[in-house]
Amino acid sequence: MKIQKLVLSAAVAFACSAAMNASAIDFGMLKGGNSGNVENDIKAFLKTADEAHALTSKSAFVLGQALLTKEEMQLNDEALAAANKITDDKEREAAKAKVELDLQAQLSKVNYETKANELAKTNDKKKNGLVGASIYNFVLGLLKDKELAGKGSTLVSSAATNPMLITKMGPVKDVVASLSGQMGNMGKIASGLQKMSTKIGSVPLPTSASAEAVAAAD
Repeated sequence: MKIQKLVLSAAVAFACSAAMNASAIDFGMLKGGNSGNVENDIKAFLKTADEAHALTSKSAFVLGQALLTKEEMQLNDEALAAANKITDDKEREAAKAKVELDLQAQLSKVNYETKANELAKTNDKKKNGLVGASIYNFVLGLLKDKELAGKGSTLVSSAATNPMLITKMGPVKDVVASLSGQMGNMGKIASGLQKMSTKIGSVPLPTSASAEAVAAAD
């Protein structure tokens, strides 16, 4: 339990400071030599970013179904369905990102202590198991995001002297900027999940970004 609290405390601290750190990166001024494997590092970085996003996104929707009202989740579901119908790729992804940010904002306002007591009282093992798995995966995604925030600036620095690589840094910059925009609410959510995890006795939380995600029955 002590390890879980330390991990979540670190995740919360990261989430509170990541926006400031990310915005302080001056992509045009960073310097550094080419590591020789920067292109592969960029690919690995973007792969991890996709994995982290999938974890936090799916977990947030599951948590929303468990913790928000039916009316709130219906509006979120309708907004997501509308976003998915947009034909322009950039507009569609922007609309989906807004839905996710709105959901995170809602989850950041949840009274997690009250909700945890409600879940513990009903003792719905299936529901609590699903919530517990989502808590685990959300924290795992946040740990991956923590690594991404640090690696993003390193990648930009390594690619700064190679014009061919600089042109490929756009997606990396997008990830760092996205993290900056999410971390405030994600930090509040992580803080609440710490209380909930303890109360409902969920599975031990991940302590490393390299941990495996847990599967949960729908």
